[in-house]
Amino acid sequence: MKTTFAKLTLATLIAGSTLIAGTAEAATTTETKATTQYNALTPGMTIAQAAKVIYGKDYKKQLTKKGSSTVLKQKAEATSTSQGQKTTLYSIYDRKADFPSAMTTLMFMTKKNDSVYRLTSKSLDLYRGTTTSGARESKMKLAKGAKIKTGMTEKQLDALLSGKGLGEWTGLDTIDLTSVQTKQELELGLAIKGKSKTYVFPTATKTKKLVILDYNAKKKTYVVSGQASL
Repeated sequence: MKTTFAKLTLATLIAGSTLIAGTAEAATTTETKATTQYNALTPGMTIAQAAKVIYGKDYKKQLTKKGSSTVLKQKAEATSTSQGQKTTLYSIYDRKADFPSAMTTLMFMTKKNDSVYRLTSKSLDLYRGTTTSGARESKMKLAKGAKIKTGMTEKQLDALLSGKGLGEWTGLDTIDLTSVQTKQELELGLAIKGKSKTYVFPTATKTKKLVILDYNAKKKTYVVSGQASL
């Protein structure tokens, strides 16, 4: 799952941003709503089905037709067509806010020479202008001198932190292309799917540590796939 580079790039952008402070209560409400929506968005959903999750009963007002395909009225962040397979990408966030506290990014694809877009990737990133990193930080602190290594399991990472568990995450990612892959690809065991989560941990110094974990199906746990200092 190729989310590590994108997340590390995001970390660089966060570190260089001018942050706008907000109230904790409002951020928590937004985070809860965004997380609930993220969990309700399932791979393979059409754009109309996803819009219903995000916008509720008035979701049809957010839809339009582009050729024979149903798409969102809002401008796509990116679109492409390759060998008859179309892709479109949308970012959902409060566009009136100076510093949005939650951003959901959705990628939809069609099967080859088809018109129906289906959800193939989703991500949720939570930001907080009240933290020095600009992200929702975990309450768990990285022990002084602790070294995080690529390939560490969630349990091994937990052992380097205060408290029990990893605490609050700042990002979630899921990719699942099986709804638009061919029957032959799936029968050959070439299904493309995976998930990851991102945390920002306080450290003994003034820096923060952003850590990305990818789910390892064989080990049945998340393992560290990348990190960056903020």
